[in-house]
Amino acid sequence: MNTDKKQLYETITTKDICYLRIPDFERSGRIHHAITTRHNNLGRRNSWIKSPGDWHAVADAFGIVPDRIITVNQVHGETIARVDAQGWISGAVNINPRTVEADAIITNAPGIAIGVETADCVPVLLLDPEIPAVAAIHAGWRSTVRKIVDKTVVRMSEEFRSRPQRMLAAIGPAIGAECYEVDEPVMGPVREAFSHWEEITTPRSKGRWGLDLVKANARELLKMGLLEENVHTVGLCTACCKDLFYSFRAEGRTGRMLSIIMIRT
Repeated sequence: MNTDKKQLYETITTKDICYLRIPDFERSGRIHHAITTRHNNLGRRNSWIKSPGDWHAVADAFGIVPDRIITVNQVHGETIARVDAQGWISGAVNINPRTVEADAIITNAPGIAIGVETADCVPVLLLDPEIPAVAAIHAGWRSTVRKIVDKTVVRMSEEFRSRPQRMLAAIGPAIGAECYEVDEPVMGPVREAFSHWEEITTPRSKGRWGLDLVKANARELLKMGLLEENVHTVGLCTACCKDLFYSFRAEGRTGRMLSIIMIRT
C-alpha cells in the first residue's frame, strides 16, 4: 500500500479559516471541499450547544449563502439522506434537513455543500467526478459496524449510476487506534461485522483493544470496488493533535470539525 499517497493532504488558509484539502479531489475540477480545523475557534460550541451560525465562515469561504450548507442530525446509524437542488431532503419537502436523522448525505446538485460534523468519529467524503455526485459520511463505531460506507456507495450507484471504480474517497482526521481503546461491548459487534477484525484491532490488557476505525472504513471502500490509489487518508489522530482538532475522547464535551464537499456550479 502506498502510504505516502494515502496521507497526501494540504493545509489551506483563506479568510481566516484554516482547513485541510485533498489535492486529487480538487484536480478533478468538479468540486470544492474542506475539512475544517479548530483554528480561530471555528466550530467551537457555546456551552456545547450547536448554533446556526457555526459554519457561516465556511459558507463565506465557499462563496455561498449559509443555508446552502446542509448538515443533518447525526445519530450513529446507517440512514442515508439525499439532498435535492433546493436543499431539501428528498421526500421530505419543507422539513429542515438539520432535523432529519441520518449519518450520510448524498447529492448530485451543484451549489449544495453537504457536510458531516466530527470530533473523533471518521469523516468520509466521496466523489464520482464523472456524474458528478458526492457524499459526506459520519462513521463512528456503530455506523462503521453497520457498514455505512458500503451502503453509501451502493446508494450512489442506485441513485446516480455512480461506479465505485471511478470514485474518489477522502478519509479525514479521526481518533487513531493508539488513542481509541474499547472493551467487549464494542468488540462484540466489531467481530460480528468484520471477519478480518484482528487486522483492525490491537490487543491491550484486561480485555481491551485499540480499534482502528479509519482502517476499517478504508478496507470497506476497497471491498466495494474503489481503487486503492483513489482512497486518500489524512492520517492525523484527533486526540493526538488537540492543537489542530477537537477530540471528544481527549477533551470531553467540545467543538466539532466540518468535512464538507460541494459540486461546482
